[in-house]
Amino acid sequence: MEIRDQINKRNVLVVVDVQHDFIDGSLAVGEGEEVVAPLNEMATRIRATHLGRVAYTRDWHPAQTPHFDIWPKHCVRNTKGASFYPTLDVTPSDTIISKGMGQTDGYSGTEGIAKDGQTLETIIQPQGFERVRVFIGGLATDYCVKATAIGIADTFRICPDVVEVYAVREAMRAVADDDTEAVKAMADAGVKIIDLKQALDLIDEHRIER
Repeated sequence: MEIRDQINKRNVLVVVDVQHDFIDGSLAVGEGEEVVAPLNEMATRIRATHLGRVAYTRDWHPAQTPHFDIWPKHCVRNTKGASFYPTLDVTPSDTIISKGMGQTDGYSGTEGIAKDGQTLETIIQPQGFERVRVFIGGLATDYCVKATAIGIADTFRICPDVVEVYAVREAMRAVADDDTEAVKAMADAGVKIIDLKQALDLIDEHRIER
């Protein structure tokens, strides 16, 4: 058997900050609710793949933080504004990554941590002969999605053929009317910009029957 036949193929979905305050609260993003359906579709597909993982990042700010000198108060921990949007399909098998918990801005999900100590890096980290495809979407394209995508690409820059990072067009929305600059920044960092159909096809390529 050749080595390439022994390579495990794994999918990871990173859903960024699909929370009340970014959809219908103090920092609502235009058409923010539209990201939910494509994210749910990808999550369902990925959970059905071999060792597929779904991680949800969330802003989880204290009531007082310098971050609120820049932005309106939002996503204060244990408030409705910080809760996930109700139609977002979060299951017990998924991992929740909290960020912005101290006095930092916490734009990138790579700065966050789960209750059990997991991080996006440990979730994505290839094991042995493994290739990982990471799909990213959420809110907002020009802030936390961009920062998270670039953070992941930078973390695994030495192995771009082993960890592939994709941002999915239909699954993200920007604060600004024009997301061209944010999309270019991600692409320049090695993130591939794709549409939902391409994402689903790529996910299915890594599908292995359990």
